[in-house]
Order: sequence, then C-alpha cells, then structure tokens
Amino acid sequence: MHSIGNIIFRAMLLILALILLLDVLAVLSVSAASKIGGITGIVLCLIAICYALFQPRIHQRCTLLWQKGGGSRVAILLACVLAVLIFLTAMTETIFMVRYAHRDAPESDTPPVVVVLGCQVRNGAPSLLLSERIQTAYDYLSEHPECVCIVSGGQGPDESISEAECMYRELTRMGIAPERIYQEDRSTTTRENLQFSKEIMDREGLGDTIILVTNSWHEFRAHMIAESLDIPCGTEGADTPLWLLPCNYLRELYAILYQIVF
Repeated sequence: MHSIGNIIFRAMLLILALILLLDVLAVLSVSAASKIGGITGIVLCLIAICYALFQPRIHQRCTLLWQKGGGSRVAILLACVLAVLIFLTAMTETIFMVRYAHRDAPESDTPPVVVVLGCQVRNGAPSLLLSERIQTAYDYLSEHPECVCIVSGGQGPDESISEAECMYRELTRMGIAPERIYQEDRSTTTRENLQFSKEIMDREGLGDTIILVTNSWHEFRAHMIAESLDIPCGTEGADTPLWLLPCNYLRELYAILYQIVF
C-alpha cells in the first residue's frame, strides 16, 4: 500500500509540475514583466519534476550522505534549514497578502480618491491584468458617484501610450465622466504612483484618503508603501486570471521582501 501510495504521489507531483511549467513558459512568452517570478517558477518546477522521477535515488543518496556524518551531515542540515526558512517567509508574506485584501478606507471628511495603479499596455490596449484593474475601478466609481479617480502610470519603452492614458480612455468609454478622472502619467514604480498621485490630490484639494485599486496579490505591498508615505488608504483587489497568478505571485514575494528590507 505504501508503495502504491508513493507511486500515486509521485505521478500527481509530476503532472502538477509539468502543468505549472507549461503555464510559466506561456506567461514568459507574452510578458517580460514577470521574468523573476517565471525563472523561479521554472526552477521550482524542475526540482519537483526531478524529485518525482528520481525520488528513490535521491532518498538513497541523502541517506548515504547522512550516514557519512561530518560535513555531509552539516550540508544536509543547512539545506533543510534554508528550505524551511524560505517556506516560512513565503507563507508569512502570503498571509499578509490575504489579510490586506479589500480593506475599507479610514474615516475622512472627504470621499476617498480612487487611485488605479498602472500595469502593462500592449498596442495601446490594456493587458489582462490592467483590464481587471480598470473593471474594478469602474465598479467602485459606479457604486460611489461622490468619488473621483486618479489613473496612475507612465509610458514604458514598449508602450505606445501611457498607462494613465489607456486607463482614462477605457473608463470614459465605459461611461465614467471625464471630469471625475485625473491622469498621473510620470510614474514608473508603485512608490512613484503614490507619490505623484498624492501631489495631484494636494494640488486639486481632493482630500488625503485613497482607495487603491490593484490586483489582489499586489494590495499588501501597495498598502505598505502608502503607509510609508503617510497616505491613509483602503484597497480594492482586482481579479487575476488563474494562469497569470503563479508567476506574478512568485514575483511579488521577492518585491515584498525587497520592500521590507530596503
């Protein structure tokens, strides 16, 4: 029974790793934005595939190294400790991603400003991730007619128009009044998104509280940056197509760690 169960486990692990590997390769073929997440995904998938195929040999080899003692045993212990630390770090970040999803804006004398964070534009049209952010912003603005919006995102070297202009066009096409939308088209990072949007809010007297609209896996880091800039905020998480989630999730783990350390 144990042997059959082990075979089933290895087969399922192999199938899952192959599916995820194909997914990661598909994402990398259409977007360079998730490169670090994609490379990490490829490495993890290859490790899982090797383990599924060669599990008995791997276990046998590790047992022999452990029995040798000395440096071999220390190396195995260090590898295990490193793996546990990486896993615990990833799980902790994931918990905070979930906790910071869809948070209400703090109480304020003025309605919150909806700040939509930019994402990749292709041939003048929004990417899938940006389309979800635009739809989420549209839904919120439709339900809260007292709110105005800042669409935030500059123009990358491979983009024909700025991300702000793309979002502005889509929201007005969907029926949001142009006078409710302000464009911030200089930013290239999440921090700049928020810094430059805050400048518009101060200049136009729009208040000091915001609702951040971005994909759910990005909410926690965006909220951290807003707090570091003393911007009271809530968040509205946009959906992410399932096939785009693994690469972006892995990339975000690196970005959160970088934000905490630096």
